[in-house]
Amino acid sequence: MDFERDVKSGQNVKGRRMTLEELSELFLKDNEPTGNPDDDIMSITTWASYKNCLKLRIVPRLGHLKICSIIPKNLKDYSKDLRQDGARIDGKPGGLSESTITRDCAIVSSLLSYAVGEGLLTINPLIYAGKQSKGHRPKKEYKVKYLTIEQTQAFLWALDNPMTIKYGGRKRKNKAGEVYSIKEYQTSWKLSLKWRAYFYLALFIGDRRGENIAFTWNDIDLDTGTVNIENSTAYVDGKIIQKKTKTNKSRTPVIPPVVTGILKLWKAEQMRQSMERGTYWQGYHGKEFDKNFIFTQENGIQMHPSSPYHQFKRIIELYNKYVAEDCSHMIPPDTTPHDLRHTAASILIANNMDPRSVAGVLGHSNATTTLNIYAYFFRSKNEEAANIMESVLIKAN
Repeated sequence: MDFERDVKSGQNVKGRRMTLEELSELFLKDNEPTGNPDDDIMSITTWASYKNCLKLRIVPRLGHLKICSIIPKNLKDYSKDLRQDGARIDGKPGGLSESTITRDCAIVSSLLSYAVGEGLLTINPLIYAGKQSKGHRPKKEYKVKYLTIEQTQAFLWALDNPMTIKYGGRKRKNKAGEVYSIKEYQTSWKLSLKWRAYFYLALFIGDRRGENIAFTWNDIDLDTGTVNIENSTAYVDGKIIQKKTKTNKSRTPVIPPVVTGILKLWKAEQMRQSMERGTYWQGYHGKEFDKNFIFTQENGIQMHPSSPYHQFKRIIELYNKYVAEDCSHMIPPDTTPHDLRHTAASILIANNMDPRSVAGVLGHSNATTTLNIYAYFFRSKNEEAANIMESVLIKAN
């Protein structure tokens, strides 16, 4: 009877005294990536995400629990706690998102499954938690944010054209405390060639941010327009690291002449900058120039992964404030650089590219991933197919 009870509760002699915090330390140590995709169980970004979630939320709330005593109710209470106002460590109002809570619960379950594999538990008591209650609920459709054709064209206009920035009159004080007036004035602002190249490339191949930042000139054939995507960049534990793509697969999309033209201009400008800056330039020179990252900082080192977000937001803010005629002509302010990837996908799907081909362009592991993420777009194509059939077979008569 004791054995049967222990099996049902997930107890095992080795795991009787181990806490979830101790298990998490063992798990992270055992699964820390070595940098070899063939040997690593987890990618460095996934491992870092686990580490962060454990440190910030899971261990402080659940770390004291013995792993043999954890039951589904613990996660239900944990989830309820995270939904409460004040649960966020950034001080923002409201609780955490459902996706964050679901991920945390999945991490705890993964740790317990790991414990089973290590002989610390007999079964994972969470493996079926919530399955029955969720089974009768319709699955919420995942909807991505993307730009319409008109909004995308507005964004491209902002990349290509100068914008007039107007400043109102104001009063200032000098060091002596004297007040003086500054009359209203205006200046012209134009996006740098580097950022123009960055966002054109990101939009036209629909790649991930880390992939775009990881490109060197060796990765792009500017004569044929062929792009080799096999590496990615991530910011983990305060360091910029290089890794393989999310799915550990390479792909070779082709960019149109408009993009290769901009990249050629940027390469010439970057070469000029490297020579002009002399020893300040920490990248490659001469025959080795093509080893340079395409998107660099002023000193030639790789662009920081957070930089595209800030520049993207600035472009949209200036366009909406100084160019858009009214709200209906604005680019949605909550748009992010990653939404350019969704925009590329929506354009391909709208123009009848099949799921498998779209998956190949975007670097998804399979077409199922593409269908799950972009189900809304493909359903719209199904409705279009129905209209075509009706127009051909019914209305024609």
